[in-house]
Amino acid sequence: MGRNVLLLALLVSTLTFSSTPQSDRRAQEEARKALTQLEKDYVLLKKGQFEFEEMFSFTYYSANQIYLESFAILDPVFLTLGKFGIERARRHIFVNTFSLRYGILDNLQLDISVPFLYRYDRVSRGESGPEETMERADLGDITVGLSLQPIRETHTRPALILNFGYKSKTGVSPYEIDPKKEVPSGTGYESLRFGVSTVKSVDPVVVFGSLSYTHNLHEGVNQTVTGSSGSTTIERVYPGGSFTLGVGFAYALAYNFSLNVQFINNYIMHTFIKTKGGPKTRVPNSSFNTAMLKLGTGWAVSRSVPLNFSVYLGLTQDSPDYTVEIRIPVKF
Repeated sequence: MGRNVLLLALLVSTLTFSSTPQSDRRAQEEARKALTQLEKDYVLLKKGQFEFEEMFSFTYYSANQIYLESFAILDPVFLTLGKFGIERARRHIFVNTFSLRYGILDNLQLDISVPFLYRYDRVSRGESGPEETMERADLGDITVGLSLQPIRETHTRPALILNFGYKSKTGVSPYEIDPKKEVPSGTGYESLRFGVSTVKSVDPVVVFGSLSYTHNLHEGVNQTVTGSSGSTTIERVYPGGSFTLGVGFAYALAYNFSLNVQFINNYIMHTFIKTKGGPKTRVPNSSFNTAMLKLGTGWAVSRSVPLNFSVYLGLTQDSPDYTVEIRIPVKF
């Protein structure tokens, strides 16, 4: 990949600039950074190298959801209780995530991410029900991951990267709050993620793709819900796992500026619950399919500080309306 990207940088600099050998070398380096900073799963750090990244994102989500007599899942991670009816939800989610990456080996990388979340919801139930507002600012779910690159890219073969991740439940759990008055900052359960990514230079673009599976661990709840038929105690929740597919490409417009486009599809399987004295049953309407179109740019502000800006557009009813993301990774 490195040789192809350097050739691309030379071509861009030759056609666009009249430069000295020293500026040519800088142009090559900036072009490489503009491309490799786009997807952190595909480019690993060198042995002994650190990278600190701050990522800020804002997500807006609006939906009209059916909630059931006992309880329902309004989205893949948040549990809501209530009677049967229509709920109109408007969610504003701000997340500031601090990540630290370390190159254990040239082909092995450790990642740790700590998110801080502010969530503001406006919810109304029924045709003429009053609108309620809920908000929370708190720590989210901390994640730890490993990325291993067993196969390097060649002229005919793409690079291959294996990803392993663990998500904690350090955020405020939806199972430990009153969902009519509060919102959570975490999922309430632990998760394990396994994925594979591939990347190939096809001048003048870099093409990449990924496929991953997330296994959500079951969680003890012991929560009593009340409906028209009486009270029921939910002893355990079995959140559905999810498959995620992503494909895209990046194109360098100049030695310090690039564009990237990616399609991301996430299928979340059904959630199951175990009630006291009852069997394990499937939760209706708990399976989702979210699809997002990502449009992004990479700008090498300096030789060591790139700036990445992306907009995600929801393509299905289960997806957020849109997400805006800014990432600033710094190597040292």
